[in-house]
Amino acid sequence: MNYLALDLGAGSGRAIVGCVENGRLRLEEILRFDNTPVQLGDTIHWNFLSLFGNIKKSIALAVKKGYVLNGIAVDTWGVDFGLLDSAGNLLSNPVTYRDGRTEKMSAVAFKSVSKEEMFAVSGIQLMEINTLFQLLSLRQRNDPSLQMAAKLLFIPDLINYFLTGIAANEYTIASTSQLLNAQTKTWDKPLFEKLGLPVGLMGKIVFPNTPVGELTKVIAEETGAKQARVFAVGSHDTASAIGAIPAAGENWAFLSSGTWSLLGVPTGEAILTAEALSNDFTNEGGVDNRILFMRNITGLWLLQRLMAEWEAEEGAPPSYDELLSAASTAVPFQSVVNSDHPSLANPPKMSEAIRTYCRDTNQHLPVTKGEMVRCVLESLAIKYYVVMNKLKQCSGRSINKLYVVGGGSQNALLNQFTANALNMEVVVGLTEATAVGNIMQQAIADNAVSDWKAGHDMIKHSVDFTTFQPQSPEKWRPVIAAHAHLFE
Repeated sequence: MNYLALDLGAGSGRAIVGCVENGRLRLEEILRFDNTPVQLGDTIHWNFLSLFGNIKKSIALAVKKGYVLNGIAVDTWGVDFGLLDSAGNLLSNPVTYRDGRTEKMSAVAFKSVSKEEMFAVSGIQLMEINTLFQLLSLRQRNDPSLQMAAKLLFIPDLINYFLTGIAANEYTIASTSQLLNAQTKTWDKPLFEKLGLPVGLMGKIVFPNTPVGELTKVIAEETGAKQARVFAVGSHDTASAIGAIPAAGENWAFLSSGTWSLLGVPTGEAILTAEALSNDFTNEGGVDNRILFMRNITGLWLLQRLMAEWEAEEGAPPSYDELLSAASTAVPFQSVVNSDHPSLANPPKMSEAIRTYCRDTNQHLPVTKGEMVRCVLESLAIKYYVVMNKLKQCSGRSINKLYVVGGGSQNALLNQFTANALNMEVVVGLTEATAVGNIMQQAIADNAVSDWKAGHDMIKHSVDFTTFQPQSPEKWRPVIAAHAHLFE
C-alpha cells in the first residue's frame, strides 16, 4: 500500500511516498521544490499557483515511478489561509504570516477581548501572526476580499479543496488560528462576535485519519492517480511529526528541533491555567485525540544565520561537520545567550549581535567559528533546561525522557549537550517525523494499519533510534545557575 505525503514548509516543500508492507514502512523522496513568498505592492503573498503546480507534479512523478497511490495527504505550517468566493474561486493568493498587516492588531483586539479571555477560550499563545489577528486586520481595513468571501480554508484545506472539490477545516491546523475553542474543538462563536469577525466563513471541522474524498476527474486524469483518495491527517506539520513518536506512558516529552524548537508534552485536555499563559505555553491540536501542550523557542535559527553569513563572506557554504567538530573542541561554557532575545531575532549580522549580547552581559566574546557554534548549542541546551522545568510545573508531569524529531535531531553535539543539561535520556531517529506521521495516518484511515498502537510498532521496526545518555551533568548545574537570569 502506497501513500504520498505532501509536506510543505514555509521555505520549501517535498513529496515522499511511504510504502507499507510486511510490517514495515519504506520511504522514497519524489520531489523537492521551493516555496518562495512574492511581494506584490505592499503585501507578501504565498505563490499558491506555483505550490499547487508542484503538488500535481509530485503526484504525477510518483505515478511515473510505478507507485499505485492509495492515498494522498497534505501537511503545512499553521495560521495562513485562502478565501473563496461563493462560486468556489480563490479570491487572491494567500498572504504570508511574514507580512506586516497584523502589526499592532493585538491592541485592537484587546479593546474587545482580553489576553486572558483569549487564552481561556483557545489555549493558544498570543502571537500577532495568528489567523485571528490576520482576519482582524482585514476587517479594520474594510478589505473587499473579506466582504466577498464565502469560505476560509487554511493552506492544507485549500489544497485538499482544489484536489477534491470538497471544502472542510481540519482540526489541528484550525487550532493554530486562535479562534477554535480548545475544550469543545469547535469554532468559538462568542469570540468571533466580540471581535466582529464573520464566523460564517468557517467550515465543518474534520479530524485526522478522515477520508476527504477522491481526486476530481481533471486532477486524476492529469496526474494518472485515478485510484488515490485524499485524506485529512494532522495537517499542521507539528501534529503529524509528534504523532509519529512511538512512546508510551506520560513520562516523556518531545522536542521538534529545527529553525524553531517546540518543546512540550501530549495531553488529553488543554491546560488553560494562568501559569501556562504567563509562561508562554500553547495548546495546539494533535493527532489521536491529543493536545500538544508546548512552548515555542527560537532554535537553530541562530546557527542558520551564522552559516549564511559565513557563506556570504567566503563565497562557499561552510561544512556543517567541520563546524560541529570545531565546536566540540572549543572551551566549554564561555558564553551563553538567550535565543529568544529580541536582539537576536533578525539582526543584520548574527555574529555581531551575539558578541554585542555577550559584551552587554559581561561574558567572553566568541571569536572563532568553533566558539560561536558552541555558544549557540550550549545556550540552546540551557534554554531547553529552563523551559523543561516550566513544562514540568505547568503540566504536573514527571519527565525522564526526551524524544527529538526533525532536522535538528541530526545534530549529535546538540543532542548530547541537551542530554547533559537536562540530565535525561535523549532519543533521536525520526528525522522524517512529519512524513512518517502523515503516511501512518493515511494507512490507518485506509485500514491498512489497524490503529496507532500498530502504527507505532511498525515505526519502531522501521526506524533506527539512537539514545544519548547524560555525560557529566553535574558540570552543567553551576553554569545554568549562573546564567538563569538571562532567561527570565
